[in-house]
Amino acid sequence: MTGRYLDTSNFKIDKEFQELLPPLAPDEYEKLQQNILAYGLLDPIKIWCSPDGNNIIVDGHNRYRVIQENNLELNSWTDYKIMSELQTREDVKEWMLEQQLGRRNLSDVEKYEIVQRFKSLIQNKAKQNNSDGGKGLTNLSKVNTRKELAEKVGVSEGTYSKLDKVMQSDNEEIKQNLRKKEISTDKAFKIVNNVPTKKEPEIRTPKIQIEVMDTRISEIETEEQRLQQEKENILKRRKFVFESLDIQCPVKYRWTDSRTMFIGMNITFYIEYEGHEEILHEQTIIEKVPSRYTLNEIPEKYKNDFLMMWEKAYQEHLKSKNEYENFIKELSTAPKPSNPLKDELLKAGFKQLAKIYHPDNGGDANKMKELNQLMEELL
Repeated sequence: MTGRYLDTSNFKIDKEFQELLPPLAPDEYEKLQQNILAYGLLDPIKIWCSPDGNNIIVDGHNRYRVIQENNLELNSWTDYKIMSELQTREDVKEWMLEQQLGRRNLSDVEKYEIVQRFKSLIQNKAKQNNSDGGKGLTNLSKVNTRKELAEKVGVSEGTYSKLDKVMQSDNEEIKQNLRKKEISTDKAFKIVNNVPTKKEPEIRTPKIQIEVMDTRISEIETEEQRLQQEKENILKRRKFVFESLDIQCPVKYRWTDSRTMFIGMNITFYIEYEGHEEILHEQTIIEKVPSRYTLNEIPEKYKNDFLMMWEKAYQEHLKSKNEYENFIKELSTAPKPSNPLKDELLKAGFKQLAKIYHPDNGGDANKMKELNQLMEELL
């Protein structure tokens, strides 16, 4: 249940439970902290109300640490959940084990290392089951501890034995290679036991080569998607940090395509802090004022500066456009070109003005007609 009120300042950390969970690296903890500060506590802290009256955290130790370090408050309806179905410490441990094994995309090595932290739980359960069976209780089959461990990892007993042999060895390089999936369990086992490995057969047929390459392409695409999502999350957090800075006269801009300034040039508005940039908006500037949609993208604290920079950029755009149109007008009133170079110059100007006045681009049909007539007269 999530609605029952507890004294959140009195949540307890149980050392045994905490040691069953993998510790976060400093960069992982920093990432968690930034997410919580930016978006709140998306996953509630799980609480076990023990028989002796303590409110013990069984999931969310790091989240609770962030809450305490930043003096944040916990909402009793959304930020913590009481695990009322857990009665004993053994129930809690089994639940914690299943929670960790239920995470997606865990490798066999990752599952093995999780199960190892709960090995005593599985061993004690097996001993208790066998003891109860020996006392004459019915329907209790003898429990094979190794088989139970293998099933939790999701591999056969044979594979578990090999994995256990490798991970209990002193060969740190092989263990690290196994964690990175750079070597198979079978090959790692043979290396640890000094068993000669067979030379892997060469890839010969085009079909096999294509299958291998397709598999690698799929892995790369998956990794690209993961990296893109990570990039988007980092950009969101980066924007949040920039917006929290006290930057004086923050908004700047730069033209990004001077070849089309007379039509409507691409422009980037940004803020800068000690050599670092945060882009606020990018588009082609053709209107005197930005649209409502554009303004909605700009943080409130920067809107006034953004509007001033927009006006300044728009005036630059108008000046360049007018200068170009005056240049074309002068050419049109000059004597008919007498050499190919001037012909090419007029043609180039015609193409650019056509982009402005052509009806398909939202231009003036009459001006387009006049432009065609003028080019016919000149050429």
